Amino acid sequence: MKHTLTVTVAAAAALLAVSATGSGAADLEPPPPTSYPSGLYLSVFGGGNWLDDTSFSIGAPTVSNDYDTGFVFGGALGYDFGSLSGPVGVRLEGELSYRENDIDTHSVGGAGLAGSSGDTSAFAGMVNVLLDFDTGTSFTPYVGGGIGAANVDFDDHSTTATGIVMNDDDTRFAYQFIAGVGWEFSPSWVLDVQYRYFGVDNVKLTTTAAGGGVTSKIDYESHAVTGGLRWNF
Repeated sequence: MKHTLTVTVAAAAALLAVSATGSGAADLEPPPPTSYPSGLYLSVFGGGNWLDDTSFSIGAPTVSNDYDTGFVFGGALGYDFGSLSGPVGVRLEGELSYRENDIDTHSVGGAGLAGSSGDTSAFAGMVNVLLDFDTGTSFTPYVGGGIGAANVDFDDHSTTATGIVMNDDDTRFAYQFIAGVGWEFSPSWVLDVQYRYFGVDNVKLTTTAAGGGVTSKIDYESHAVTGGLRWNF
């Protein structure tokens, strides 16, 4: 009887040892592979746009153009590569945007012209590179820039005295600089706030026949503050 009890206890101890060893080995096994997101995202943005003064010649006089506050909106399809060097991540995106500002006043020699009207717009396609800086929180500041092409349109610039003097457009190389911060309020959604500087140099525009058919090279420079949403899918 004593011998049987001894054998039983020994067998139970052996089973417990095997079970414990198996459990420890299971704990050391690597976890099953995780299905990471692709890194693709879609974003949309919109806000206020402030266009620097422009000017064009109609012969001897130069017409200066002062603008009202306008608007900008756009969207992008991008890929987030994640961290490439410590806390710095990289994103690459293709973007389409539209900006428009109405004329406040046309002036010659500092004197405003009655009945000033018209608007200036830019439709652009850009490729952007953005650097994200991981703060260890849900807030991620970023900076970047982009290059592309933009069609700048001076639409029906006119005054009461002259009628339409500029109604022309041109497509040129465009560039922009972006600074912003993103707030990740869910695993898939980010709220963006941004400042954008956007420029198109040497836009070649010609006045109407009534204005003498004079060609000018104009620099388009705008500043925008925007809000937007980014969806990581």
